[in-house]
Amino acid sequence: METKRNIKYFTAPPISIPAIVGWAIVLVGVICMTMRWMRMFGIIAAIVGFAVVVFSSGGKSTDTDLEFQISERIKNLQERSEKKFEVYEKSFLKMLKPINLRGYDFIAKEEPLYFKKGADGVNRTNYFAGCNLIFTSEKMFVFGRRFSLTDETIDGDFMGSYFFNELDRAEIEEGVYEAKRGDRTMEIKYYVFRILKADGTKALEMCVDYGADIDKYAEQISRAIVTRQKELAKRAEEAAQRRAEFRARVEAEKAADAAAAAEGNE
Repeated sequence: METKRNIKYFTAPPISIPAIVGWAIVLVGVICMTMRWMRMFGIIAAIVGFAVVVFSSGGKSTDTDLEFQISERIKNLQERSEKKFEVYEKSFLKMLKPINLRGYDFIAKEEPLYFKKGADGVNRTNYFAGCNLIFTSEKMFVFGRRFSLTDETIDGDFMGSYFFNELDRAEIEEGVYEAKRGDRTMEIKYYVFRILKADGTKALEMCVDYGADIDKYAEQISRAIVTRQKELAKRAEEAAQRRAEFRARVEAEKAADAAAAAEGNE
């Protein structure tokens, strides 16, 4: 990973002095190109200016560079999850298809935590997590990867499998990250997606890119938990009733055999 270039993405000023000089040279070149007797000089100046701009910006990653690095790292999470847990499409819960979550981490405990709002309007930190959720008739499987864009030593998988009877609900919480820029403090909203267990602990907690799908996912997961718990409880009750009926039938047969044996001995 291009960690050095990524660090500069977060820490370098938006416009460097060499870039300003380069754009100034480009401007001079454009002006000169409007003058017939200085057109060639203007073309050369514009080329040199663009070269300076490109060279000055080549030492740091761009928004696109970071997104490409991220997509390469999380592109096969479901495939890895299926192999890890040995669960495949034929076992997927029909009412809830696999879900992919992703987001820049604003609640990271590691230091330093860098923040930058990209030219594309996306709020970014130097930590990121992607996660795949698979649901079967009885369990939810979690498989994700969390890593740092600026520290290669921070990169690992997280995973877990949970029976629906262990789960409580999914929820989304809005938080505010305070980013300081000189004397100014910016308040940046972020969103945390959680899946809570019945005992109050967390099966999953991660920052996510917020959108309409996130609200839908939380609602779908919570509804699936309630629905499956009711169905599993009903199934368990029916199984217990069948076992009770079977034991009663066995006891009745034993009693009948004992009665028959007693009559034979008289």
